[in-house]
Amino acid sequence: MTDRIDLTGRWTGVYFYPEDHAWNANDNMSATPFTAELTDTGGVIVGQTVEPNLTFPGRPDIRGVLEGRHDGARLTFAKTPDADHQDHVIYYDGDISPDGGAVTGRWSIPGDWSGEFRMQRRTVGETVAEEVEAHTRA
Repeated sequence: MTDRIDLTGRWTGVYFYPEDHAWNANDNMSATPFTAELTDTGGVIVGQTVEPNLTFPGRPDIRGVLEGRHDGARLTFAKTPDADHQDHVIYYDGDISPDGGAVTGRWSIPGDWSGEFRMQRRTVGETVAEEVEAHTRA
């Protein structure tokens, strides 16, 4: 049934840095919230993301472009951050829930590090803060 799901829409999510990575151990960054706007055309995914710049608070949010696909219950995409953060591409690989409302999986920067992510389709009236809190508790 998930091959017929259209992932087009607004999504909120959170990704986690690995606790054992030296950078995270020093900065204690456990979770980063993000929002995504996806367009799904026959399983081909394109979109944009926005996340707070937790590395340098007070600086503009980090924006990125997504390109990927979903096949059955599997979603894979690459996120290319904006020009100020293009030192790497981040790859995501996740499982789509049967109703198409959530995705869970792993992100990776090949040869460097990886962690978990979760994202959920936003509903009318839902705030980003509520969504991040729900993902953190899950």
